[in-house]
Amino acid sequence: MTFPRRALALAGAGLLAAPSLRAQGTWPSRPVRLVSSSPPGGASDILSRTLGGALQEALGASFVVENRASAGGVVGSDFVAKSPPDGYTWLTTNVGPQAIIRALQPGLPYDTRTDFRHVTLIGTLPLVLLVNDALPARDLEGYLALARARPGGLNVGSGGNGTLHHLTGELLKASAGVDIVHVPYRGAQAATADLIGGRIQSLWDSLPSAAGHIRNGSVRALAVSGAARAPSFPAIPTVAEQGHPAVTTTNWFGLAGPARLPDDIAGRMAAEVARALATSAVADRLAGIGVEPGGGPPEATAAFVRGEIERWERVVRERGVTLDG
Repeated sequence: MTFPRRALALAGAGLLAAPSLRAQGTWPSRPVRLVSSSPPGGASDILSRTLGGALQEALGASFVVENRASAGGVVGSDFVAKSPPDGYTWLTTNVGPQAIIRALQPGLPYDTRTDFRHVTLIGTLPLVLLVNDALPARDLEGYLALARARPGGLNVGSGGNGTLHHLTGELLKASAGVDIVHVPYRGAQAATADLIGGRIQSLWDSLPSAAGHIRNGSVRALAVSGAARAPSFPAIPTVAEQGHPAVTTTNWFGLAGPARLPDDIAGRMAAEVARALATSAVADRLAGIGVEPGGGPPEATAAFVRGEIERWERVVRERGVTLDG
């Protein structure tokens, strides 16, 4: 995915998007709410608080993070979709409740295509394929060779049915033509414990979640799912460079408001986020959890999200994925 790498440069144009609004100083004039779809300590929460602190310092208004993590992010997303489009309620978005869930749960109380104004990306986060010490695979090809030799005899865990982790595994199975049994968990913590304990053989996990285990040698990392190697783990090759370019995925995080958010507020927020991402305090914090900074103007961000919705709808349909398995 190339958009985030170009985004900061593109966002620079947004600094001129709303000169009259900047001069008038009409927004923000009261506290701003950032709704996070993850519980405290989750990636969305950390990014919301990091960005909110920087925006508060830059704009002189309070930015208050509100965690609404129920139903996989649906509750928080719905709250923002139905809020007044005045620039005082924002959603920290990610690929699950904005792109994937539409294909898995048709009866959503909001439409991810039409009920949000996607303003900018905050950053992207790759997944990593992990195996335990008992598995004699030292690279992705060795892992797939085991799967080909024993169809259905190799398993892979994920944080749940219909998650990005699950769908990334499905993409690899399709690309390599292998039969690997998916084992869903309710979250990554239990899955990681079972991987280390030898109860499952492999696991798709987020890179920040797995970082400590990779460093202490309790698990072995075979590949990252991003378009490029992760700066924090440059020795881990990508899935794409090991022969499977279709398996390029990242969890992305963005900022969105209600659909009718005015252009001047959308443009200014995109510009202020770009400024914040360029500061050493924010950049260092994101690098520390393995997030590549994003940015970008509203138009490019909206196009990116539309593309993600289309992609994951296609993957869910072609792989027959459901929330039940």
